[in-house]
Amino acid sequence: MALSKLMMLLLLALISCSCMIRGCGAGRPLSIRNTFTPFQYSKFQKSFFVAWSESNVAAVDGGHTLQLSLDRQSGTAVSSTSKYLYGYFRASIKLHSGNSAGTVTAFYLSSQGHNHDEVDFEFLGNVTGEPYVLQTNVYANGIGNREQRIFLWFDPRSEFHTYSVIWNHKSISMYVDDMLIRVFQNNEAHGQPYLSKQPMGVYSSIFDASNWATRGGLDKIDFNNAPFHAHYANFTMDSCVVNETVTTSVADPCVAPTSTEWWNAEWFQSIPANRVGQMQWVNHNFMVYDYCTDKERFPVAPFECAAPIV
Repeated sequence: MALSKLMMLLLLALISCSCMIRGCGAGRPLSIRNTFTPFQYSKFQKSFFVAWSESNVAAVDGGHTLQLSLDRQSGTAVSSTSKYLYGYFRASIKLHSGNSAGTVTAFYLSSQGHNHDEVDFEFLGNVTGEPYVLQTNVYANGIGNREQRIFLWFDPRSEFHTYSVIWNHKSISMYVDDMLIRVFQNNEAHGQPYLSKQPMGVYSSIFDASNWATRGGLDKIDFNNAPFHAHYANFTMDSCVVNETVTTSVADPCVAPTSTEWWNAEWFQSIPANRVGQMQWVNHNFMVYDYCTDKERFPVAPFECAAPIV
């Protein structure tokens, strides 16, 4: 199912033509907030801590880039010091440039516990010359199994690209740069759990997932290529910080549907047609797996697969 280099070039040419025709930059206020800002390790240390394997975390490029490494001994992860309920979350990421089969680089939001909530960006490594696969997933009240996988329309190893989540009481939308790639909407009125009650932290990690990450585990990690590096910058949590020592209520500004924060504006609660068109374009050209169409796993498609996007 991997694309050849020739196919990737053809796809890039298709994207270029498509953008000239339909205007890829039109109608996207996110671009105002996606300007690249220099990474400062001292500020990062105030908002994040090393969750495990501190020796595999470093500030490089004069302190302007966070480097997470995977070697024979361990991968590593960093976690935000605060928890959040709704907001805008982003990181700019550049992936390992060599043979990365068996590795996973991740940027995600997650609560704790068995019935946790989670929103994932996971980059599944591949053999040299083949494209990375971006897997996204959403857990609500412990229920996941909502994997979607796409090829990216650029080389994520050559330069930084931005991956972001907008989460409010109506929907979760996920972006690659300014391109909408996925939506998970609030269908609590139809009995489906939504991510509305559990504050989530922000995490970044790199780890060995040889048993599943590349071609279902057929391509294992080759530690002769170690260490594997993932580079991060441009971390942003423009969001509602939850004081976990205080019980939240409907009147809490984090919970209230009337929040006036920009990420809770109507443009982000509902999904305008132009952004739905972006997502459909990505799905048509780059989707390589969608749980909604996996009849073996789901003979009856999950509710959100058939629900209209509003």
